[in-house]
Amino acid sequence: MKLRFMTYNIQHGLDYLKQKELVQKGKGWPEAIDLPKMAEVIRREEADIVGLNEIRGKGSVPWYTNQAEQLAALLGYHCYFARAITFKEGPYGNAILSRFPLQGAETVPIPDPPVKDEDAYYETRCVLRARFAEAGGFTVLVSHFGLAKAEARSAVETVCGLLKKENGPVVLMGDFNLQPDSPILAPLMDAMDDTARLFAQPLKSWPSDQPDQKIDYIFIKGACGLEADIPPVIASDHRPHTALVEL
Repeated sequence: MKLRFMTYNIQHGLDYLKQKELVQKGKGWPEAIDLPKMAEVIRREEADIVGLNEIRGKGSVPWYTNQAEQLAALLGYHCYFARAITFKEGPYGNAILSRFPLQGAETVPIPDPPVKDEDAYYETRCVLRARFAEAGGFTVLVSHFGLAKAEARSAVETVCGLLKKENGPVVLMGDFNLQPDSPILAPLMDAMDDTARLFAQPLKSWPSDQPDQKIDYIFIKGACGLEADIPPVIASDHRPHTALVEL
């Protein structure tokens, strides 16, 4: 079975260029939230299963709604929202959208570092784990790693622990805030296949208007990658990363 996977950090649904324009004019950025635009990117790339980062749930301010459910409704997909943390404006985390029903889904917390001694922004993170019955059964993991090195190491350890428990194919995707040559990523590079090897040429994913970093990934295990791309899309601040995978 061939499926097209996509990982996409949508930055709360903000239209990146419109947000920059509003900020320059001293106006409020919530006006830039455009979920239909994000849905159109997913539709245009014909993604079957999408891992989303920086998703909001319904909160105390009117511009934050159940974004995963809204996107799913726009696309006619199934969804699951994994709350990593709750800010004063409401819940925040990762989500999965799928053409296929989820057999099961859970939110796996990533432990916070016991000591926060880096000059970096710290934020509690999680891994979304979803099971699908198609193709004999497979697992999808979606995460958004922290900016601090200690947070990233904790995320990698959490994911590696999950991988050891899985039977069958696994797809891991998300914004990992790490460049491909980072030693922190090495355990994942050893345990899984990075679909970026299928790029026709080196591609970057952030920022979307002039990308100079590759920090978004789709890893596979027990499956065959057929093609991969980071299309030149400017909607969110990240470009989407896609991969056609045979399970």
